Amino acid sequence: MPKILARIHAHGGEVKRAGWRLKIVKRGDLDGNAMRWISENRADLMREIWSLYDDWEERAAIREFDGGQSREDANNAALREVLARC
Repeated sequence: MPKILARIHAHGGEVKRAGWRLKIVKRGDLDGNAMRWISENRADLMREIWSLYDDWEERAAIREFDGGQSREDANNAALREVLARC
């Protein structure tokens, strides 16, 4: 099991990917400091959970900054794009 995910599970927590978002399914014994740490390390955790994370992030950034889409629209469109290639 990947390192960050293993630490979360060791404290009774469970996280999942919901589209391009991170979802805390079960908090377990994770206190406020742990939740802040998860938030600060979100990208690394997403890489552990979702192998397409970096591809999605790149596509979303291009759509937002070069394509002029809102962040939400860019994230959603990039998700559809990377999933269509699977």
